[in-house]
Amino acid sequence: MVQHNKPMAVLVGMALVLAACSTQTEVPTDGAETGGPQPERLVIAAVQGNESEGIKALADDYESETGIALQIEELPYPQLYEKLVITFEANDASYDLVMLDDPWMPKFGTEGWLQPLDANYGFERDDDIAGVIYDVGTWPPPRGPIPPSERDKEPHLLGITVVGNVEMFMYRSDLMDEPATWDDVLAAAQEHDADDLAGYAIRGVATNPVVADFLPILWSFGGDVFDENWEVVFNSEESLAAVKFLVEDLAAAGQPSPDTTDAADRSRLMAIGEALQSTVWPGEVNSIVLGEGTTVEGSVAFIPMPAGPSGQGFGMMGNWLLGIPTAAENGEAAADFIRWMTELDTQRLYAQNGGIPSRTSVLNDPEFNEANPYFAALAQSLAATPNWRPRTDQWNAVETVLGTNLNAALAGQMTPEEAVDAASEEVRQIMQEAGYYD
Repeated sequence: MVQHNKPMAVLVGMALVLAACSTQTEVPTDGAETGGPQPERLVIAAVQGNESEGIKALADDYESETGIALQIEELPYPQLYEKLVITFEANDASYDLVMLDDPWMPKFGTEGWLQPLDANYGFERDDDIAGVIYDVGTWPPPRGPIPPSERDKEPHLLGITVVGNVEMFMYRSDLMDEPATWDDVLAAAQEHDADDLAGYAIRGVATNPVVADFLPILWSFGGDVFDENWEVVFNSEESLAAVKFLVEDLAAAGQPSPDTTDAADRSRLMAIGEALQSTVWPGEVNSIVLGEGTTVEGSVAFIPMPAGPSGQGFGMMGNWLLGIPTAAENGEAAADFIRWMTELDTQRLYAQNGGIPSRTSVLNDPEFNEANPYFAALAQSLAATPNWRPRTDQWNAVETVLGTNLNAALAGQMTPEEAVDAASEEVRQIMQEAGYYD
């Protein structure tokens, strides 16, 4: 995910991107038989940020191997979502491939905007890639509650992960022992909290940011937002305990004004030695925590999420996927590009150029872990089957409610009890109006 952490915004004006060039040329590929000539270029809609850096770095290599150029159209996160929705609703064939954040899958899958990669192009699972990576790209979802409108649909693979993003945990290994549990996290935070060192850096900005920081805690405490039938269970004892742990216990040993701290701020506190521990997305590690000007290189360790009272720890997925739009005119060539991106040699090249790979063998490679000290922790997090955000096209609205109330509790404007009760009622109303209940 940096997730992945992106509120919706009004689509800014922009020129329409050029459609894929119609001039064709015969180019052999290593993928499935195309049954015809290949395009001179593939147009990819991509998110603007470190998530797309790896693909951009490999564009020349792909063109050298295949003769097909990559035209990568980048948009900031909220504008990308809005642009894709407008393009798909118009059945516009502007894009051959699209990058999508995994919480968008319920919307895109429900609307039928993506081609099934398994049925149309023969994609199968690879044992060197964690199963959850295929699960998150499958619609309807293979586990967890399924939206009422999707229960009779046959599951298909609609997206392949190109940014293997799972939220992890980071801590100052020169100052504390590895925390096995959230109780360990709190104990270390209380012991080391000082004017110049926050015991725990909270990402508490309203809506998506605070929810991303909170959900791993919620799940580890045995709480959740919904049960298997989409009934709201956020107002449970477990969920309330998780909220109190964040807004009372951790906040007491945290940085000033946690309700105004976002991902880059949180990681910057670690980078300048003013935070002891926090959650982190892979994309933040090399770009901020251990990036230019860091004072803590060699002193920060990365691990999967600590366990909570439930006995388990849960990372949260924020994978970026590549999918082929239903209206795409160069589907076979697009599928060949996805195959190329997931090949072992490409994944190694991808990692060398700042990409976040999905192959377990690459993530566990000692050479790559020297340059990317979070790779092994990411492999462990993926193997542990991290959670994803509830697979409903109502998630944006639900997340906004949760994040608004959690932020208010962090700011001292609501009690934890008030935040839990208010959020639960509002979320229940959203799901009722969306037809999730009889």
